[in-house]
Amino acid sequence: MKILHLVPLFVLAACSGQDVGNSANASASSSATDGGWEPAESGTEIPAALANADLPQVGQQNPRAPKISGPSYKASREAQFHFETEAISDAELKEFYVEMDITIDAEEVGTMTFVLWGDEAPIAVRNFLRYADEGYYDSNSFHRIVRDFMLQGGSANKLGGGAAPYPSIKEEFSRDPKRRHRYGVLSMAHTGQVDSASSQFFVITETRSPSTQSLNGKYSTFGIMIHGVSTLERIADIPTTLRGREKSNPTQKALISECRVFRGEPSVEREIIERPDMDLGGEAERIRIQHVLISFKGTRTAATRSKEEAKALANEILKRAQSGEDFDALVKEFTDDPSGKTTTPPGTYSMLNHGCFPPVEETEKLMALQVAIEGLRDELMAKVAAKELTNPDAGKIFNESAEVKAMQNAQMASWLNRADMVAAFGDVGFALEVGEINMSQYDITSSPFGWHIIRRYE
Repeated sequence: MKILHLVPLFVLAACSGQDVGNSANASASSSATDGGWEPAESGTEIPAALANADLPQVGQQNPRAPKISGPSYKASREAQFHFETEAISDAELKEFYVEMDITIDAEEVGTMTFVLWGDEAPIAVRNFLRYADEGYYDSNSFHRIVRDFMLQGGSANKLGGGAAPYPSIKEEFSRDPKRRHRYGVLSMAHTGQVDSASSQFFVITETRSPSTQSLNGKYSTFGIMIHGVSTLERIADIPTTLRGREKSNPTQKALISECRVFRGEPSVEREIIERPDMDLGGEAERIRIQHVLISFKGTRTAATRSKEEAKALANEILKRAQSGEDFDALVKEFTDDPSGKTTTPPGTYSMLNHGCFPPVEETEKLMALQVAIEGLRDELMAKVAAKELTNPDAGKIFNESAEVKAMQNAQMASWLNRADMVAAFGDVGFALEVGEINMSQYDITSSPFGWHIIRRYE
């Protein structure tokens, strides 16, 4: 079945089953109760709506750090400035900057230089400088990389786990435009709980991502890169594999070989800090297509025909489609993608090219829905806590609300990233002009579900 995908900000409940013919990710599932609200245990916190209530959740996409347990720890080098003491006042913190030398698979690729917002986020800045001053980040890795979102590092075991040596810090959230999350900004990762940030940090690699926009006021930004765009891009472009349902596990080792602390004005030339434009080779940024999937027994579909029969049928449908036969009718009659028969027009998909994003107005609409849904959730949770509503009643109101239904509708029409599709699907689709029809051939790697007859209509 078609998995409900949406721009990275949102994580919604999936339809049952697996993708057939479009997504590279096999499946997704929900673990919440049937009512959409998990009942609170006696004496525990207010219950929260979970995934199968179709509540958009930021958590799975946001940078996270492990919980603190406080192991024994010895600094890897003698601290120069001792930020844990009063030797450096809060007023002086803005005088410091850091340089990170980066290697990828032991190859030196460059240095990133960051200035820090000591006046605006003194707690986060002092915390980060203390770790850097003691050499904690030396030989640490960027263990989580999401090309169109952020890269994350600073974990105790260099793989995203382990407990940080010092206590967690108080958050310094802000919606100040200066401190908004954007390309090159440093921000503190946390567990999702209040005041749980510790050693892990992340660097934003794409301003336009809805996931990035969702972080403001929820994560503590404390600095920005002033030099090293090419180095940041080298890290962000490392190929990744799936980590759970997120494609963020780097296939190459990106290490901070050394993180140095300096006092004074940075000696490097300040760069324009923005992501370089993608070279799409003349392809469109976004396309909308229809497709007919012709599959065969042995693929992850319900098809029972043989491979040979599927190939012959696919060639026949391609010929009929290119001769002008009604494509909608062909989808409804032949496609082996069940979700293709429920969309309007039938078999439709909206795809984003590499490094491209939905139209701004669509993202703004989704963000407004997100805020409305969060407001409704908070209101209902308060009523449950005050015993004005039961959990089941609150869940029913939530699931049947206009806000949630609007989000579900937006989800069905959402844009899919080309990188998340099987390769041949995007390769053929983006090669088409509007109105053209072509077919991707079955290939165990690039088109494992069968043959796709694809028509671009926008």
